[in-house]
Amino acid sequence: MVTFFAAVITLTVLIFVHELGHFLVAKGVGVRVERFSIGFGPALVQRRWGDTEYRLAAIPFGGYVKMFGETPDVKVPEEDRPRSLTHQPLWARMAVVAAGPAVNIVFPVVLFTGLFMAGMPVLRPLVGEVEPGSAAAQAGIEVGDEIVSVAGHPVAGWEEVATSLLDAPAPVVTMTVRRGDGEVLVEVGRDVEQGKDALGDPQPVVHLGARPALPAVVGSIQPDMPAAAAGLVAGDRIVAIDGTPIQSWRDMSLIIRSRPGERLQLEIERGDAMFATTIVPAAVDNDNDDATEGKPAQIGRIGIGSSDFPREYYTMRRLGPVAAVSSAVERTVDLTGLVVRGMVKLFQREIPAETIGGPIMIVQAAGEQAKRGVADLIFFMAVISINLGLLNLLPIPILDGGHLLIYAIEGITGRRSNQRVLEVAQQLGLVALLSLMVFASFNDVMRLLGAYPSP
Repeated sequence: MVTFFAAVITLTVLIFVHELGHFLVAKGVGVRVERFSIGFGPALVQRRWGDTEYRLAAIPFGGYVKMFGETPDVKVPEEDRPRSLTHQPLWARMAVVAAGPAVNIVFPVVLFTGLFMAGMPVLRPLVGEVEPGSAAAQAGIEVGDEIVSVAGHPVAGWEEVATSLLDAPAPVVTMTVRRGDGEVLVEVGRDVEQGKDALGDPQPVVHLGARPALPAVVGSIQPDMPAAAAGLVAGDRIVAIDGTPIQSWRDMSLIIRSRPGERLQLEIERGDAMFATTIVPAAVDNDNDDATEGKPAQIGRIGIGSSDFPREYYTMRRLGPVAAVSSAVERTVDLTGLVVRGMVKLFQREIPAETIGGPIMIVQAAGEQAKRGVADLIFFMAVISINLGLLNLLPIPILDGGHLLIYAIEGITGRRSNQRVLEVAQQLGLVALLSLMVFASFNDVMRLLGAYPSP
């Protein structure tokens, strides 16, 4: 039920703000709005205030704003034309249409501002591992240290540490770490490397060599893999492998990856009990690195996913109103750019079409984020809002972008499009949109059946 309600809340809010954009601008330019509906189908609740009927309908996945005179072929009396959408000047009609997607793209600024002011849980920069020979090791950073500031800038989480290191102008950066009851200054040499962002594009990163120690606690079990056959369950903690103590998920992962097909003795902590089990990692192709770089062609996998960091690893980061708005705008711009690049890569077939998700994936994802916490659900809602706004701007007839394209042609040619042409274009757009929805739903079903990996 949590999954369903999270999905309904997410989509209802995003549809509401989308239609509210159309509604407010239509009212602003003088168009009479006859109905504002959240949902389709029979009305559950409806009230009339002024010229507009406000309705909450039975089917929550949708909504619409019905405006007076929105159909060009309907005759409107002369005295009513000032309140007819069709009879508005071109700029006003374009503003009404563009308002919905625009509000969806801007809405994350509101979400993030509220989230940043209320407090965002961030992973504390508590050092759990130090890579031998790394910049952190050479600077004297130790396991148990907590990074307090970078180049004089206070940091609350690991993301801020990475950003501050990348933005620092000097090749050597002064960091303050909390060690025991005191603080220590360390000089860290920046080791800038060429990494990859979420879409696989080049992105500079600073390799510090210090990271949080994610406990080796099982979060999920993949069916038909060695861990499932060995009887491991979520919540199990791997404390040793072949007698070697395991302090972190990385310790465990390095051993398992390096020993495909070999028999391993695992010591497991489950609640208050301890037991041992034998497991043989499956040999899988190493698709993360090329063998030409000295990496093995195959690595070991047992089919488990990590659990979240414990609560004590997090801290709440709160911002004042000005800083919250600034950070919210920055985060929204970054996410919008990421979504745009993702769409371009999808059309260029650099991202497989199987990653397109439909309503089932949205429902599942909303439920998962809701279980993780309000902050994760708000972040998910922001991403979906941006996607909804950008998708609606695609120049497909029946979408807002299609209407804007028609209006743009009208502005260039100086005459309105033929009504028959508009009807055919909208029918083709509807076919294209329905085809996309069917394809996305097909992908959802294939993911449920295990034929496609989860994105």
